[in-house]
Amino acid sequence: MKKFTRFSIAASLAIGLSMFAGTAFAHSGGTGAGQPTCIESNIMMADAENAPFSNQPGLGRVLEMNTTTGERGITVESPFGDPLQEPLCPSHVSCPGPFKPTGNVSGGEDGHAYLVSAAQHALIEHHRDGTAIKTSPLWPTSPSPNGGNFGHVPRLLGNGFMPNGNIAQTVCDANFFNAPNSDTNPDGSNRSNNFFPPVYGTPKRGANGRVLVVDQDTMEVVDEYSQPRSGPYANDPRWNCPAGVLFTSEGMFVSMFHGDAVFVIDWKAGMDNEKSEGVGSNSPAGFKLGKPKNTAKVIRVIDLEDPDGNGAPDLPYYDSGNRRDNLRAIRMSEDGTLYGTRRSRSAECNEGEACNPGNFRQHIFVVEPGESYNSGRTIAMDPGVNIIAGITVNRMSAPGCKFVTGLDPTMVSGDICDVETLYVGVSAGNAGCLETGPVGANPCFVPGGTLYEYLIDEEHLDGGAAWGGMSCTGDPADGSAGCALPIAQFDFVAEGDFTDKDTSELPDGFVETLDPRMVMTIHEAFVQ
Repeated sequence: MKKFTRFSIAASLAIGLSMFAGTAFAHSGGTGAGQPTCIESNIMMADAENAPFSNQPGLGRVLEMNTTTGERGITVESPFGDPLQEPLCPSHVSCPGPFKPTGNVSGGEDGHAYLVSAAQHALIEHHRDGTAIKTSPLWPTSPSPNGGNFGHVPRLLGNGFMPNGNIAQTVCDANFFNAPNSDTNPDGSNRSNNFFPPVYGTPKRGANGRVLVVDQDTMEVVDEYSQPRSGPYANDPRWNCPAGVLFTSEGMFVSMFHGDAVFVIDWKAGMDNEKSEGVGSNSPAGFKLGKPKNTAKVIRVIDLEDPDGNGAPDLPYYDSGNRRDNLRAIRMSEDGTLYGTRRSRSAECNEGEACNPGNFRQHIFVVEPGESYNSGRTIAMDPGVNIIAGITVNRMSAPGCKFVTGLDPTMVSGDICDVETLYVGVSAGNAGCLETGPVGANPCFVPGGTLYEYLIDEEHLDGGAAWGGMSCTGDPADGSAGCALPIAQFDFVAEGDFTDKDTSELPDGFVETLDPRMVMTIHEAFVQ
């Protein structure tokens, strides 16, 4: 493959994924039984619609994109509109209200999708046409069992289907600048404002982070995995803000937002077989948070602050501020390689320190199958790509294929494009930026989010052959040689009333910038 140049991103972005009004034929409702439907081509992304990253701020939504056709699909808006609409607005869910989706998972019974409202502290079940079916708050950890209290902590983040059909839902308890029940200063002000980034944890809040087990039929909490209290990982400070979750034959992988580590948990250990066996055989009767038998049995910990695997619990940086506000989503390729969003810090960014965006380096970490430490292998982001949150691994897209084959026309597209690639949601997407923008500490930090696609083969990791063996420095002044550049950008274009689904307040044809959270492959695509 031809080596990428510093400005090759222009060719990638020039592809410009055109969005057309009408039906996305790849998985339309009229597709005959047994005919191709491109299920693995579809991805969906939680968009918080927060300003200034979004140019049309709103209550939050979930967006669908078909990466084969390049057409956008369903836009799922907040279901919390009509206070008289049952069962979407039962007495314990305040309506109207925000959405602010974080976790999103699909492919359950009947192919339904389960989307998380972080603001409402609730789980919403959806049909594949985007229509909400019912809403259920996750009572045990909800700060507002009677409704309201939007934005309180603890907060729901990522989720995923368990091997027994239940839903694993991560719950993060940490201090957020916009959470009115975060820890306060003596004068009553929010202590998160003493930090930058304004997100931090404490041991007490960290211990309150957990993974809930939710029945997908009743949407009731029937079990949990909480912080270990005994054994080699007892009260482990890296266990603090569960965010992403996935399952393999080894166990349940849970990323810790402020721990810079991934816990691998024996998901079968501690399960109450009378209450959480699987869909249709669950009961919440007698379940309470914090029981000793609910503590997680940790198999191992993948520690990203550990450079050589010499035993993370004894490292000097075991409880370091460098771990804060760091690791969110995780995904795994078919060979078992683990990828995750890592917003590593060059400074601890402790209380009272002026940590500016120049201290933040955005990477996708890469951990070999079975390894428990960070070998230094990363996909180092271009300095214009900031606030990475959601990722997923999927097949190379059509526009991505068009780009990489254009680099070397002698390559056969079927050979070079039949690979897995990585899709990354970013809140400040300025790939190819070179010393532009308003922020002095990092002039490439410019709000305006999007969805990028990256190659993940050996040549294109940080310092790989495609970059001439150079590593990404993160310094815009030297062009950041070696930084990964996306092969495609997925734009969501305002469609207007002529589609019967006006997606934003922007004029038709304008690109809707995003504030992404979770990104995932849709195993059961929404029906257009």
